[in-house]
Amino acid sequence: MPFRMLWTMIGQNFKTQRHVMIPFILALSMIFGIEFILLSLNMNEYVQKRSETLPAFIGIGNFFMSVLGFIFILYANRFMMKRRQQELAMYMILGMEKKHFQLIMLVEMLYQYIVVALLSISGGYLFGALIFMLLNKLMHQTGMSLIDYPFDMTAMLFTLLMLAVLMLFLFIMNNIKLLFQSPIKLIQQHQITEKRLPKPILYILLVIGVIAIATSYNIALSDTLLTESLFQVFNAVFLVMLGTYCLFMSLGVLLLEWLQKIPKLYYHPRYFFIISGLRSRINTNAIGLASISILCTFLIVTLGMTITTYRGIDKRIDKLMPDQYKISVEGNMKTDKDIQRKVHNLEHDIEKNAKIDFFKEVPTALIATAYQPPNTFKREKDNSNSVSLNSPYLMMMTQEDYNKVATHKVNLKKDEVGLASDGQIFRKLKTIHLMNKQFKAKQVDNLSYSYQIPEGLMVITPDAKRYNQLARYYINGLYSPSHDMRTYETSFINFNIMTKDASHFNKIKHHLEKKYKVMIQTREEMGSLLYQFNGGLIFIGVVVSIVLLLGTFLMMYYKNIAEGYEDRRNYQIMAKVGIEDERIKSTINHQIIWIFALPILVAMIHVTVAFKYIFNLLGVLSITNIGVFATSYIGVIITVIVIYALMYWITSRIYYLIVHRYF
Repeated sequence: MPFRMLWTMIGQNFKTQRHVMIPFILALSMIFGIEFILLSLNMNEYVQKRSETLPAFIGIGNFFMSVLGFIFILYANRFMMKRRQQELAMYMILGMEKKHFQLIMLVEMLYQYIVVALLSISGGYLFGALIFMLLNKLMHQTGMSLIDYPFDMTAMLFTLLMLAVLMLFLFIMNNIKLLFQSPIKLIQQHQITEKRLPKPILYILLVIGVIAIATSYNIALSDTLLTESLFQVFNAVFLVMLGTYCLFMSLGVLLLEWLQKIPKLYYHPRYFFIISGLRSRINTNAIGLASISILCTFLIVTLGMTITTYRGIDKRIDKLMPDQYKISVEGNMKTDKDIQRKVHNLEHDIEKNAKIDFFKEVPTALIATAYQPPNTFKREKDNSNSVSLNSPYLMMMTQEDYNKVATHKVNLKKDEVGLASDGQIFRKLKTIHLMNKQFKAKQVDNLSYSYQIPEGLMVITPDAKRYNQLARYYINGLYSPSHDMRTYETSFINFNIMTKDASHFNKIKHHLEKKYKVMIQTREEMGSLLYQFNGGLIFIGVVVSIVLLLGTFLMMYYKNIAEGYEDRRNYQIMAKVGIEDERIKSTINHQIIWIFALPILVAMIHVTVAFKYIFNLLGVLSITNIGVFATSYIGVIITVIVIYALMYWITSRIYYLIVHRYF
């Protein structure tokens, strides 16, 4: 084939398919631009030295981004090649050999590779510098500059290699799919429409969908322990996806068929074409619409959790670390003379090296139990190294010690215990069964003072006698009665340094830890760890949200193009039978609006039902402020609806360009 003819055909193909190819190239560039950013951040020397957790979070984000990006690229490539089937068939009928078309596809792929490589690397580096600065600000890192984010050649080579592998895979897949078929089959495939499923299949799908959605909603609305909720996440997600696909494929079709059986409604001039047209569209686009709905659901959940995690980090630091320093000493300093002596000497050494306010001494016990809903805690019979999912930890302290550190004091009667927990299931308790006895439960402020354990239950006893009874009872359930309680008890000592400069004490802190075999935590260290951990989670959430948003846009865009080509034929048919243009335009507009409004409406229902479940999951991060969570989610839902409407408006422009000449 002459070189000039080759370029003419490639140019002509690009011109006719530009509405399909340009979004594909831009989407591919964005995905690999993000890939380059993640790789360059993960290999960045500054990031590796300043944060131990961030590289792991970047790796997790890269994995999710790669999987989602690969799925979206396959979808876009499948749609793009489907639009070319008729063109390929015509070339074959006109005598072009398959090797010539393979050459055209190869040159097009090389051209796309060069364009995507330039856009992804250049754009990735520019936006990577911005993300580097934002990420460090998010994690409260100081002293960094753009010099710390040099251009990474290794990241570039990895990105280009992955892009080359993907393009080669697409080239081979397209050749296998298209070039081993005859021109007649290609034309027939282009004209084939989705067959209507038989009634029995529709009812089977409806039953499966209802059962799957009902089961997943039951999981979301049930009161369960956080550990159980974490293990049920994948079951709930799978059931929601299964139910959504089944109901989109069955319920919409059956509902429209039922409407067709109402003569007054179906044969009304205004609704006849809308209902019959929707019947065909739902049948053809059920899987695509269900996919858009699921993407919107994941987008709202991911963004909502990300923003909720970011908000109120300072308050969580105040809650976890109310004072500047916290010392952890194994054992009970009130009942163990050896521990008393150690603590006395430690406090004396601290006072010699720093001016402090006063020591807040709080002995506690942490013990695994066997939980029986709704309010019974039995002894855990198994070894503590293999506690079950129904084994929440009790963290016990006396009323006297609690009042030393609590903002709101508590006054308990002999038959009462104070309860506090990050777990939603324990916040509703009015009574509690401990040691086979029933106690009145008084809900108090949760300190998160000593242990950061998801869904642990803090139990405040009215006196030391009750504390010792409870601790001994549950510890004896784990081991023999003679087992040393010291391994289950920890004394915490909180204090503040009164001078502005605490550098001298910080220098000797490690010496004191080794000398007395204790752990000394600082508020600054706790804040840094929390910002790094939450910053990493937020980064993953942002990356996944961007890719989900990109995937949603791609699916909506290509869905609008498919609808445009389909409606172009419908316009011609409707115009030939004498229907006026205004009626045609109104009918099609109503159908399109309903089709693209349905996924976001279903997503809203999923998110609303999952509200309680998602809030419960956030307890693993000690997020218990439902006001912050609710406002974050409402804001995200409104934002996603606006973005969805904007994406629909943008993608619908190409739809109207395709069918405009037939108005």
